[in-house]
Amino acid sequence: MQSEIRDNIVYVQGEVSVQTVDKTTLAQFAQQCGQPEVHAIDCSQITRADSACLSLLLTALRQREQGSLKIHNLPPSVRDLAQLYEIEEWITA
Repeated sequence: MQSEIRDNIVYVQGEVSVQTVDKTTLAQFAQQCGQPEVHAIDCSQITRADSACLSLLLTALRQREQGSLKIHNLPPSVRDLAQLYEIEEWITA
């Protein structure tokens, strides 16, 4: 997993799974999403995602004021997990 800020959006790319998300990548992602100028997360370049991706996104949303961070291009597998856990409105709000 890699993430970077461009045009006030955090772009996440690659595989976002329990195998690729570690303390370092989580800390970097959380720091990027915590920047006041960041207003969205773009997931269009994620190649594979599992529950770790959902956890990552929830971490970002928890650290921000409600509604101040939008998620774009959520992978279908993550949307399915959010529906299963009945938290889709947290991710898509």
